[in-house]
Amino acid sequence: MHEFSICSALLEQVAALAGKRGASAVQRITIEVGPLSGVDPGLLQAAFAVLRTGSCSAGANLFIDTPPVRIRCMACGAESITPPNRLACAQCGSFRSRIVEGDELRLRRVEMSVPALPPKQTVRSAASIH
Repeated sequence: MHEFSICSALLEQVAALAGKRGASAVQRITIEVGPLSGVDPGLLQAAFAVLRTGSCSAGANLFIDTPPVRIRCMACGAESITPPNRLACAQCGSFRSRIVEGDELRLRRVEMSVPALPPKQTVRSAASIH
């Protein structure tokens, strides 16, 4: 089950983002998992439930968006949404197509608690000319 290694890498990426911003905790992680990515969203969700323990994402929820499979026909140039197991053009029926969307695995959004910045202090300086 490679979803554990994928989830581990995801949590490392989120921890690095949280560290750069000085976040104390992560509340929500949104990812995009295309039907042709080779990743099972259910197994990824299960891996997340186990691996988030003890991390800055311990209290976070994982949301998984699944975009449709979209192809561009190399024969007629049309773009169409298609089932993952039938990559044929909806216009001309050709199987000569390129995947435009649906094979991605992408971190989309991380919501975290970042400490408030102290209010700006104005510095007054006096200059004198002699």
